[in-house]
Amino acid sequence: MKIKTITCHDVYNYGASLQAYALMTFLMSHGHEVEIIDYLPRNKRRRYEYFKVAPTGFFRRIVSFLPFLEPILGLWQNRYEWLGRKRKYSFDSFKKESLVCTSRKYDSFEDLKSDRPSADLFVAGSDQIWNVYYDNGRDPSFYCAFEPDTKKRISYAASFGANTIPEDSEEFVKGMLSQMKAISVRESSGVAIVERLGLTAQNVLDPVFLLTPQAWESMCRTDRGEGYILVYDFLHNDPNVEALAKFLAKKYNKKIVSINDFRPLGYVDDNVNDAGPIEFLEYIKNADCVISTSFHATAFSVIFSRPFYTFPLVGHGNSSRMVDFLNMIGLDDRFVTDMANFQEARKIDYESVHENINQNRSMSINWLLSQVQ
Repeated sequence: MKIKTITCHDVYNYGASLQAYALMTFLMSHGHEVEIIDYLPRNKRRRYEYFKVAPTGFFRRIVSFLPFLEPILGLWQNRYEWLGRKRKYSFDSFKKESLVCTSRKYDSFEDLKSDRPSADLFVAGSDQIWNVYYDNGRDPSFYCAFEPDTKKRISYAASFGANTIPEDSEEFVKGMLSQMKAISVRESSGVAIVERLGLTAQNVLDPVFLLTPQAWESMCRTDRGEGYILVYDFLHNDPNVEALAKFLAKKYNKKIVSINDFRPLGYVDDNVNDAGPIEFLEYIKNADCVISTSFHATAFSVIFSRPFYTFPLVGHGNSSRMVDFLNMIGLDDRFVTDMANFQEARKIDYESVHENINQNRSMSINWLLSQVQ
């Protein structure tokens, strides 16, 4: 079967790249011809535009009067991205070497409709493609609405990124979902949202769990050593992450390593500013403990059987994706919201956790394969 997937695969985010790879690779392993639609809407193109200022704020107001200053102000505003530009190259290399994308690049829903990709089936997913608090969830492209044949549209492990959606988005989301042949979502809270709209959805695992731990380990080319606590604080704005990292580092005499998306952290021993998706896997695989505000850092900690703690992302109401997953595998005590009452969690019984994962993995695989026959 000729299958095309659509997701956020090219936004310089570790989880986004790796989940896109996982779904593509799994479907290919079952004999299907798979391509990721190379879709990057204009609103997601600002990352690594070194010489442009942000669309809002003080610098933008200056540039509106003195446009010739934008390259200078843009470079200052994006100085950490410029210093970490090797990170961009690592992601670009991963896309080129590991993701099979359509030859045509698309940048809008209208673009997709006017030059519609051809396939026997279109799969929307995974990650927060239906989060209506962002542009993703309001974009018909991520519901495969460019394909007129509704029997060719399904989703796999799509996420709303929240427990609820606002009332003013319900009509749009219901209209989009009602035109899909089958719906699966990544969180139990997502199932509840779909059911409240009068539709049905299957709860499945994120695509990264479709591949075995051995498959992910085989992608790790470099031994990153031992004796470190890994921090992945996506927005670098949670003092609780810093407090826990320092506490564990002192107690167990470990150094702190941080994988950075935007800027270096002052409290760590080693800032990694150039990691791509493969390096992200390698650092998690070798860590003595992973502290993150990331769903996929949590997921790969579980895949590699590493001790971990997960914090909510400050200022974003999308913790349901972590909470639902940790509840499912019986590790809700690894979700920390405040260091004031912190107590070290019990040692993780990974034999039991992986047994749970394997059961849900089998169910997820069976559901997906039943849709692509």
